[in-house]
Amino acid sequence: MGEAGKKNKRPVLQLPLTSWEKSLEAISIWGVLLHFTLLFTSWESLPEKIPQHFGVTGAPDAWGGKGTLMILPITTLVMYLLLTIISKYPHTFNYLYEINEKNAEVQYRYARYMLVVLKAEIIWSFLYIEWITIQVALGKAKGLGNMFLPIFLIINFGTIGVYFYKARKER
Repeated sequence: MGEAGKKNKRPVLQLPLTSWEKSLEAISIWGVLLHFTLLFTSWESLPEKIPQHFGVTGAPDAWGGKGTLMILPITTLVMYLLLTIISKYPHTFNYLYEINEKNAEVQYRYARYMLVVLKAEIIWSFLYIEWITIQVALGKAKGLGNMFLPIFLIINFGTIGVYFYKARKER
């Protein structure tokens, strides 16, 4: 039977959010709100030309109009909404291990935990990028710093690694 046939036979469970997930959701929502607050409170003081992109070293390598700063909060909001919706359907995810009646709840919870944690990590990383962009535009900073990218990757891949480790133990 193909993977599509196996997905259709997976248990569909309605799992309420744990207190841990609710806390991370609140942290994520707070991050999204701070994105827009930061944008609106700093808009008037921004010069017309701001960093649009940072290279791997963390230094700005492209500049453009300050309107481009709207991209980060909007992207963050869309990402928050999409990941929140997707996390409600863990039975549709791709898994490394077969999902059955015995392991479905724990596998779904681990997958959902991973999404909720990644969502918070990415939202707050984007908020940091927005804040640094504003600081660079105002001449108060030189860039993200050369450790931003390695730290961002370690944190996010670390979260994914923890998920795979836990999911493997519960297969």
